[in-house]
Amino acid sequence: MKHLHAHKRHIIVSLFFTFLISLVPQHAAAQSEGEQKINNEYHESILSYIREDLLKKEKQITKEAERILVNLPNEYKLYDETFVKIHLDVAEGKKEDGSREYNLVYTISYNCKHLEGVTDDYPMGVYLWDRSNSCRAICNLTKTLINGSCKEYFQGNNNVTIRIKSTTDAANISHVPYAGEYGDFRYCPVTYNGENIRISVSKGEGINNNAQLAYIRAQSIRNFIETNIPSLKRDDNNYEIITSTYEHEGSHYRRSSLELVVHGAFDKKAQEMEAKLRDDEFVDFNIPESEPGSNRNTFALIIANEDYPRPLPAVPFATNDGNIMYQYCLKTLGIPERHIKMLQNATREEIREDAIQWVKDISIALNGDANILIYYAGHGTTDADLKPYLMPTNLDLKKIKSLNGKYSIGTDNITLSKGELKKLLPQCVSIDSICMWFNKVAVKSITMIVDASFDGFQRSGQPSFGVKSSVKKLKALRIRNDILLFSSSEYNKTSYAYDAQHHGFFTYFILKELKRSKGDITLRELFDNVSTSLSYESSLQGKLQQPTVVPGGKLKESWESQKLK
Repeated sequence: MKHLHAHKRHIIVSLFFTFLISLVPQHAAAQSEGEQKINNEYHESILSYIREDLLKKEKQITKEAERILVNLPNEYKLYDETFVKIHLDVAEGKKEDGSREYNLVYTISYNCKHLEGVTDDYPMGVYLWDRSNSCRAICNLTKTLINGSCKEYFQGNNNVTIRIKSTTDAANISHVPYAGEYGDFRYCPVTYNGENIRISVSKGEGINNNAQLAYIRAQSIRNFIETNIPSLKRDDNNYEIITSTYEHEGSHYRRSSLELVVHGAFDKKAQEMEAKLRDDEFVDFNIPESEPGSNRNTFALIIANEDYPRPLPAVPFATNDGNIMYQYCLKTLGIPERHIKMLQNATREEIREDAIQWVKDISIALNGDANILIYYAGHGTTDADLKPYLMPTNLDLKKIKSLNGKYSIGTDNITLSKGELKKLLPQCVSIDSICMWFNKVAVKSITMIVDASFDGFQRSGQPSFGVKSSVKKLKALRIRNDILLFSSSEYNKTSYAYDAQHHGFFTYFILKELKRSKGDITLRELFDNVSTSLSYESSLQGKLQQPTVVPGGKLKESWESQKLK
């Protein structure tokens, strides 16, 4: 009997341990699946952030390329109908061990409109890279950019795949002499019209068909790269030649383009970003959520102005500022979706007649039982008394000589004359005016959050343009009694971008506090925490920025206990 009970206990214990053991792989599998999901989420976030940085770089080098092309010697100038396009992107790849790599993809190509008797394309039967104005342009631009603005990506530690694409038209090639500049080729692999073939070309036999002609055009470009771009003189470069022949005849079918893939160019950055994502340092992800639509008496107006007419530069990350602020208003502050209006690249008319009027009408309809939140990210300026103005994106700058003359925005310190200021300011929107537009409208509260530079400098820290002040000391801004203004800095100081976070410095720390507190924070605590964090982090980066708060006259200390939620 004792033996029987012992046997039963043994069976029970065995079954129990079997049960426990059976749980382990299931739990491990679930954990592995969860971790994989998180990693995939990080992966998309990393690609998105890198792509934003590359878009900024692409705009920069496109402007640089335009300047270089305009200043070419007359004999090398391109026709107005020839357009060079440069594109930067990030692409996921896999290393030999199966792990991810984050690659830079640099593409440069051109397009020439077909004009009778005029072309920047290859002449018929010609293969030398410098006999096509367009091909010469993309080769020399690539050399200049890789040795200059893009050299950070070509440091000699990464493998590079260089794809040269070359085409011919359908004109029959009976025989083109080949001087043998690039050597003889015997059964070399190449992609031609989408098929993998082998091709041979020699000095003695010359070029006898379109496949050979397209191939030698590509080899001419390869020779240029190996001869003129030192950072690409490495044995581990991998060349891929892709050629084709069109079914039609014409110079616009005789072209070449370049694509460079720098393997692992962003691996280090991706690792750093993944660590920050795990530590929850990015405000764009894991946005806390309140009960949807619970903040029914609050209305938010978000204006994000990033793209301005030339010669004004773009405002880095202003669009992202507005998009993420929208998400926090909706999710964290619980503002109903219909209570949020967002404008991107807004004109003066849209700000005044669409946005502000929308808020005023709501306040009137609710008999003043409304809390208003107005957020702005974009360029700013001041008048001669240092009163701040927001800059719409439909500015007409043609009549402002200083912005269209010999001076260069981003390089020179440009100061507008009184006459130029009189032409500019009526096109802008003063913060004074916004406050006055609410003079006869009852509201519970108005909170304005403004992330802009007013001192003549950009978010990047480079000069934009300034005004000659008529006052020696910055005067305190007087605003309506029930309006509270949070400004990213004093109006005679610069507000910067936080490049690593893809936001304006001020906006990032506003969002970070909303995230930390889940929106349950007083305005005093919000401002104090933002001020402390912003001042500290910006000073570490060598660009001290200190926000300011301006309460309306009757608010006194009452604003300090108010909340956005």
